[in-house]
Amino acid sequence: MKILILAESASNPRSFPVNEIVHLEDTYPYQLRGEYKDAIFWQLSFGNITTEELCSQAIAYLIHWNPDIIIVHSGLNDCRPEPLTQFHKDLLNFLSFGLINRFSIIKNFIYHPKVIKKRQISRVSKEKFRKTLKRFQLNFSSSKIYWLEIGANNDYELERPGFHQKAKIFNEQIYEVYKDDMILTNDEIKKANGFNIDNLHWRLSAHKVVSDILVSRIATDFNIRG
Repeated sequence: MKILILAESASNPRSFPVNEIVHLEDTYPYQLRGEYKDAIFWQLSFGNITTEELCSQAIAYLIHWNPDIIIVHSGLNDCRPEPLTQFHKDLLNFLSFGLINRFSIIKNFIYHPKVIKKRQISRVSKEKFRKTLKRFQLNFSSSKIYWLEIGANNDYELERPGFHQKAKIFNEQIYEVYKDDMILTNDEIKKANGFNIDNLHWRLSAHKVVSDILVSRIATDFNIRG
């Protein structure tokens, strides 16, 4: 069995804060490796990447590999509210000779929740996000694709006002394309107190929850156990 995992930063290990460290071997992709020791895994995971950027890598290089199972954990970076468009971020960075990110007072002003609440810009439109979902499905039509729900802790709304409404809209796009192969995880992660102090990245308990959900689903769909 061949398993491809495409993921954003919450799927990665976490080195801080010290009391919430998640080691590589404790992340859900590695827990799945432990469950399916005879499977061949390939994983690509990046922080702050859009779904189109992530999926395009797999489309460009892995179609011929024909994975049996694909697990995608992406969409948060597409939908979360931003104060500026990517063009304006790049322009501001260019005009400041790259110094803008070195002055926290300026960055904190730009990313102040009041500014974000007023601007409500997403990096990707819901239409473009849906187009990426369909394109990926078409290119990997012979694979079983599981797409994880977009989510964060309730208090993430304080940092990014409007996030939960945008996540709801983008999750609706995932469900419309992938139906029951959209894997709901957010409520179970909250029950396990799985979001760390930034209300976004995952504690060990979240990785365990997601691993258990995926193992159960794979067992049902493929009639196999880890």
